[in-house]
Amino acid sequence: MRCRRLLKHLSDYLDRDLEPAIRRHIDSHMRDCKPCRTFIRTLRKTLGVLKRQPAARPRAELKAALRRRLAGC
Repeated sequence: MRCRRLLKHLSDYLDRDLEPAIRRHIDSHMRDCKPCRTFIRTLRKTLGVLKRQPAARPRAELKAALRRRLAGC
């Protein structure tokens, strides 16, 4: 597997939502590719930080405007 192909499957890989054969190919690639290992490790850390952040809450004015627009559909 090449680095570009790994990127195609990255989201599913991180979500552990891949066919076992594809996951094995990616795991094998990462054993030999330090840049990809570093990239995925960094991405996992970033996702962890983002998951720990409080959920964004839209302002009341935005909610009201969205409701008005949706009611007009």
